[in-house]
Formats: sequence, structure tokens, C-alpha cells
Amino acid sequence: MEVSQISEFLGTVYGEVTGKTDVVAENLTNIVDVGEELLSQNYREKYVNAYINRIGRMEFVDRPYQGAAPDISRKAWEWGSIMSKSRTKDFTAVDNPAWSLVAGETVDQFEYNPPEVQQTLYNDMITWEIDVSFVNRQVKQSFANPGEYDRFMSMLRTQSQNNNVQNLDELTMRCINNLIGHRIARNVSIIDVGTLYNTIKGTNLTLEAAPYDKEFGRFLAYQIMLYKSRLRKKTANFSDNAEGYTTFTPEDYQHTILLDVFSESMKVYLQSDTFNEDLVKIGKYDTVSCWQGTGQGTGYNMDDISRINVTVSGLPAASATVNRSGILGIIADRDAMGIINEDRRVEVAYNRRGEYWNNFFKVDTRLFNDPAENALVFTFGNGQT
Repeated sequence: MEVSQISEFLGTVYGEVTGKTDVVAENLTNIVDVGEELLSQNYREKYVNAYINRIGRMEFVDRPYQGAAPDISRKAWEWGSIMSKSRTKDFTAVDNPAWSLVAGETVDQFEYNPPEVQQTLYNDMITWEIDVSFVNRQVKQSFANPGEYDRFMSMLRTQSQNNNVQNLDELTMRCINNLIGHRIARNVSIIDVGTLYNTIKGTNLTLEAAPYDKEFGRFLAYQIMLYKSRLRKKTANFSDNAEGYTTFTPEDYQHTILLDVFSESMKVYLQSDTFNEDLVKIGKYDTVSCWQGTGQGTGYNMDDISRINVTVSGLPAASATVNRSGILGIIADRDAMGIINEDRRVEVAYNRRGEYWNNFFKVDTRLFNDPAENALVFTFGNGQT
């Protein structure tokens, strides 16, 4: 154990905190222990300098990760493979012949009018596993009691599960990004809030400055609430299907996801100084720190966090690439995207010769998009490619 005398340091601190001296440069090198990964001579006791200091307490980083991506998970099923989704076109109103009867004419009640029905099938699955080997006899030498050994093993299991939760988080974002990319590539249901704001206000607000502009936050909240209302109406304006199917999204089926720099801006700059704060609340929503990645460092550059750079599934190759920044948020029908039939399990095999257990943390799941459901994307300008 390395022991440091700090009486002189405490004297310096006393002068600073009592106002007797100015704030000075402090050397915290021997004050705060940041640990060492490998053993060194510092771990010998100071009496005969021969014995290794005994470990008095063992801490294990065993913290379950709950995930940070929006929840778009759906029900799982055990039997069968394909998910089928059916919809029907609107029925057309015709004249009621009961009020236009003419003597001698026959009213035909046997005319055949079949419905127009579309069925979509989803049958793709993705899978992976995390492999971890557990030993028993060899690792017992490092612990003082069964409790420490159990906590160590629990740490390994938790970390394996945490990694899979993180993997599912990132797949969730890719499912969302594919729907956003589809809308951008097809130029369907894109609400360019930035250009609309600058045009109406006669300003030149930039994407980088937008989160700090209270008036833009107010305008964004207004646009979100406006379109949440419009989505409730049965229409073909916010879906993408060649057959002309109409759809509507009740408010409790609307899934709103916003980039956190804008959702937090609306809360801090609007609700904090608005007398009737309920008037600027946009209802229930999820937030994300970025759509695809943060970029390096802690700056969270607006161009990075608001960008997706993807090849969209389900589109011709010539139009499938989308590289766009300035994505502020999305409102989508709960049935427009999702993770279905998620199956997590652990398989274990014991190697008798090596005396260890191999643990296979397996995950199967499916990601789906349905562009024929309502979904609209809020952007700032046309984005930078």
C-alpha cells in the first residue's frame, strides 16, 4: 500500500476555503486513487515489505443496462414463421335506390362487390450470439468466500446481457432510421420546419443555432401538435403506397421520437417561462441523443447527431442511399415499424476435459417497416449531404 502524507496539502486547502489565500494550483496526483490494472510493488505491506496486502473488499461492476432506444417492440410468438399484415381499400358510397324507385324498373340486389384487400408478408430474421467461457476451480483461488465468487459470475452474466440489450438498442435505431430514410428517399411526408420557419419569419436561422432559439422551439412545438392532430384524420397524405390505401392514426397509436437537443430545448426555453405551460407541451414522446452516431468527443456536433447515412431496405438501388443531416424527429404509427418475435436464450455446454462451461447468449429477432402506415419526418432544411 502506498501511503501519502497530506498535512501540507490540507493546510493549502484550508487557506483556500477560508478565504485566507487565493485559489492556487493543486496537485491531486497522490490524493485521488484511480487504481492500477496490474500488481506492482505498491501492493506490499510496509512492515517487512514481503507480504502482499490482502484484498479487503471486492467490488464488481454488476449494473443491468435498461437500454436507451425508444421501445418499438411487439408481441412474440412461438409457432409459425411469417407475420401477415392485411389492409383493405376504402369502400365507395353509391346512391340509395330506395329513394329513386321508378315504376316498372327492377332494383338489382345481387351485384357482386368484392373488397380490395392487400396482404403483406414479413419473414426475415436476424440473429447473433455472445460466447463466454466460465471456469470454476481456477478462479476460486482469487476469492475469499462463495459470495465473492457468485458476485463475480453475476457480473459476467450481467455484462453479457447488457451487451445484448445494447445490440438491440442499436438495431432499434436502425429500424427507425430505415423508415426515416424511406420517407426522405421517396420525398413523402417530409415537414421542413427549418425552411418554413425562416420563410415565415424572414430569418436565416441555422441548424446549429436552432436548439438555442426559443421562438424556433415554440414553432417546432406548434408544428408537432398540428400534425399530431392531422394524423388522426383518415387520409392518404402521410402514407406511401401505390394502391392508394388510406389510414389514420389515433393519438394513442402515435409514436413521437425527437432529437433530445430539441425536446430539452422546448422544455427549458418554453415550459420554464410560459404561464400556461400545457399549451406548449407536445404530449408523450421518446428522445434520442442521435439517430445514427454522436461523432467523436463530447461535443455532439449537430451535423453528426442529426444525420443518417444509410442504404434503405426495400427501395431500388439507384434511390436507396440517404445521407442527410438536419433530422429533428419523427411521428409514426405504432404499426409502421417494430421489433417482433424477439427471442433471447442461453445455451450451456460443459467441457469435461477443460473443466469449463461455454455459455452462448443467443438472440433472434425481426425488424419491420410498413411504409403504407402513417409516418412523417421533421427536418431542418434539406440537410447536408
